Amino acid sequence: MLTQTPYQTGYQIGSTLYMPVLHPRVRDILTGLSPAPASTIVLCLEDALHERDVEQGVSTLTALLPEAVPERVGRPLLFIRPRSIDMAARLRALPDIHRVDGFVLPKARVETLPDWVALLAGTGLRLMPTIETAEFFDPSRLVAFRDLILGSGPDRIAAVRIGGNDLLGTMGLRRQRGVTAYEGPLGWFLSMAGSLLISAGIPVAAPVFDIIDDLETLRREVERDVQMGFVSKTAIHPAQVPVIEAAMRVGGAELAEAEAILSRDARAVFQIGGVMCEPATHSAWARRVIARSRAFPDPVALRAAG
Repeated sequence: MLTQTPYQTGYQIGSTLYMPVLHPRVRDILTGLSPAPASTIVLCLEDALHERDVEQGVSTLTALLPEAVPERVGRPLLFIRPRSIDMAARLRALPDIHRVDGFVLPKARVETLPDWVALLAGTGLRLMPTIETAEFFDPSRLVAFRDLILGSGPDRIAAVRIGGNDLLGTMGLRRQRGVTAYEGPLGWFLSMAGSLLISAGIPVAAPVFDIIDDLETLRREVERDVQMGFVSKTAIHPAQVPVIEAAMRVGGAELAEAEAILSRDARAVFQIGGVMCEPATHSAWARRVIARSRAFPDPVALRAAG
C-alpha cells in the first residue's frame, strides 16, 4: 500500500508495466506464482481491450481479485485502468477491491477529476490521473488541474501521469527512433508540466517510450526523466524494465552528497568533490535522492550487504 511522503510514494511506483487484464500471465503474477515483471502492474480495461472483450475483462478481474496475494513486502503495486467512471464505480463495489492500490484515470480533465476523487472517498485507493488531451497545452488548464488536486486532497493522488503518445497524437505526430521526448515536440510540455506540478509537491510520472528495441534512447530519456524530477516511467514491454530501473538508480557519489547535506552536523555551506552543498537550498533534493535510492536499490550493494 502507498504510504509516506509524496516523494517516497511516487518513487514507490517505480517501473510500471501495463498488462491487458486478459493476458495469460496475469493470474500467476497476482497469485504470486510468477515474479512481477515491474514494481507496479496496471491491469488495463481501457484501450488494451477491444470493445467486445470488455465484459469478459471485468468478469476476469472480478474472479481474479480474491486470489490476489495479500499485501506484503515485495508485492508489486496493483492499479486498475477502467474505461470510464461508471466502470470504476462497478469495480469499487467489488468485495475484494481493497486488494488493489488504486485506479489509473485515463484522459483526466479539470471537470471530471472531482467525481473520481469523490468516488474513492472513504477507501484506501489512490488515483493516478493521466493528462493526455490537447487542453493541457494551455498552461492555465494545467494550473487549474494542479490547484484542484491541492484543494481536494493531494494525498489521494499517487502520481500524475503524462500521456505522451496521446499528446503527440493530438498533433498528428508520434515518437521517433533515436529521439528522446525532450528532443522532440514534447520537450516544452514536459518542462512546463513538470515545473508546475512538482514544485507544488505533486509526483509526476514520465511518458512511455514505445520503440521497444531502441534501449539506448530509452536509457538517455530516463536519465533526463530523473533530472526533471519525474518519479516513475511506464514500460510497454518487460525488456524495458531493467533499463528504466538501472537509469533510476542513485550513484554512490550522489548518495554521499545527499547524506552529507541531511547530516545534523552539516555546515551551512561546504563542498564535496568540487560540488557546492548548501543544506538550506539542497535539502529537498537530498530527500528526493534518498527516496529514489530506497525505491531503486543497487543490486550489487544488496548482495554485498546480504
